[in-house]
Amino acid sequence: MRIAAIGLGTVLLAALAAGPADAQAPRLKIWDVAFGLPVGKLPLDQFVDPACGTNCGPPARTLKGFGDFAQCPPDKATGLHEVWFRYDDELEYVARARRSELLIKQYQANSLAGQPIITSLFIGERGTVEGYRIVTDTRAEGSTRVAAYGLADLFKGMIGGPGMACRDLPPAPGERPVQDQFVKEVCERSFEGRVARVEARHYYKPGQYAVDPNDNRLTENLFESSARLEVFRPPATAR
Repeated sequence: MRIAAIGLGTVLLAALAAGPADAQAPRLKIWDVAFGLPVGKLPLDQFVDPACGTNCGPPARTLKGFGDFAQCPPDKATGLHEVWFRYDDELEYVARARRSELLIKQYQANSLAGQPIITSLFIGERGTVEGYRIVTDTRAEGSTRVAAYGLADLFKGMIGGPGMACRDLPPAPGERPVQDQFVKEVCERSFEGRVARVEARHYYKPGQYAVDPNDNRLTENLFESSARLEVFRPPATAR
């Protein structure tokens, strides 16, 4: 156990020593990736653990690399191959080892504006990046996830411009407001051959309650609260 502890300490010290230098280097984000970029040029030290995406749900088939995108079935909504990945979070773990809340927030990798997120790239048949999808993570704690729908405002700022149209969708049977607030909004915009869509959700689904009507107990995390951003260039056959 002592040897293992020494080994971990050595790794942490090395990472901490490299941390300030790494902090100066800009970390590529999913929206920074140029459309048309060959998957072979993706930063594999920053975009890690690729797998087939499931509409930004849990990862499915593990891939050896982004070049194996053809093993993933085309996404029904876009016609492109969805490849799930996560940002490398080494610096975040180093910050957690130091128990520094400031550094944890600074280096928190797989979150945006305090919300845990799931990220995936859309890959075309020729092996080029043709878009991306970001969705808030439904596995987040209720106290965090309850505000997840608010991330849609940030997404709107990212894709906003001429031609963006937003509409409120009506509640489906059984859907109810959370604390007198019901949000079910979709915003869309087409530009430069791309389609962009933002969705926000905040309500109770059928059967979800703050207090269980059967035993009057407070429930935990039983509500819908989410935000989604999709930006993609449809395949030529779909244009």
